[in-house]
Amino acid sequence: MFFAGELAKGMKRRWTIRRGTRGALGGGTEGRKRLRVLLFAALGIAAIFALFTLLKPEKQLKSTAEIRRITDKGVLTVGIRSDIPGFSMDGSGLEVELAELFAAYLLPGSAETPVRFVPVSAQTASTKLSDGSIDAAIALMQKGASRKFAYSYPYYTDACRVIVRKGARPGPLDQMLIGYVQNTSAANVLSKYIDSHETKVERSLLDRLRGIEKELPENAVTYDKKAFASYPDLLTALEKGRIDCAVMPGVYARLYSESYEFDTTRESLGSISYAIASSADEPAIAELADVFIYELRESGRLDELIKKYAVSGG
Repeated sequence: MFFAGELAKGMKRRWTIRRGTRGALGGGTEGRKRLRVLLFAALGIAAIFALFTLLKPEKQLKSTAEIRRITDKGVLTVGIRSDIPGFSMDGSGLEVELAELFAAYLLPGSAETPVRFVPVSAQTASTKLSDGSIDAAIALMQKGASRKFAYSYPYYTDACRVIVRKGARPGPLDQMLIGYVQNTSAANVLSKYIDSHETKVERSLLDRLRGIEKELPENAVTYDKKAFASYPDLLTALEKGRIDCAVMPGVYARLYSESYEFDTTRESLGSISYAIASSADEPAIAELADVFIYELRESGRLDELIKKYAVSGG
């Protein structure tokens, strides 16, 4: 009885509200038009409010402890590589200029470019970010690769390429032995590709407890892969026929094409986004880098820089 009574009261309240709304807005088509206008206005205001509350204002980010520390030093310490033509080599490249522009963005009004470069490699960039040796890394850091770091909006999107021996005809990927370099962006993309394409057989909880393995069907899609410690090791194995194909980022395929002979197939296993990275303990640096890169992209300046250093076409 209590539920029925409350239901009746609710229906009465809704009828009163609808009747009052019609009275205030006017009946018929005109009233519905006014109601739609009010609803769209309310949604617009709500969206703006949500955007404002979800995104930290730039001023607030610049008042964080990590940015105050950089401001007090008067210099941004950036990890940069020196072995990738077009990106960072001999003090020039896309990543070098991005570091200089980002430092000027964080520390405007400085007499000189307020950046200090620290040499890093693909292996040491993460270590130096973690131990605080550098404030940020602009060194082909794959966006989202580790929870230890915060990442900006991507400044370059590469492709994970499949390469084969010179003159070889590539077969289906699931019929070749695939080589890759461990702990790299290409390894991450390959792992995701295999996970989404390989045939899986679900096992029940009881099967797992009993240690029962279910057999794959005859037409199952599976992949064979082999890990290597470096790209030279990978490419040497490809040349000698120890693997059928290899996966590597387009940036590295271009880099090593001058020293090794191989053919790059049309197949791409996925994209690799490179971003400015900071420690996850100092996210404001990456968040401001996010704003910085986004503004560069929207203004067209980022595309100009990519063309300037001829690094397009990953």
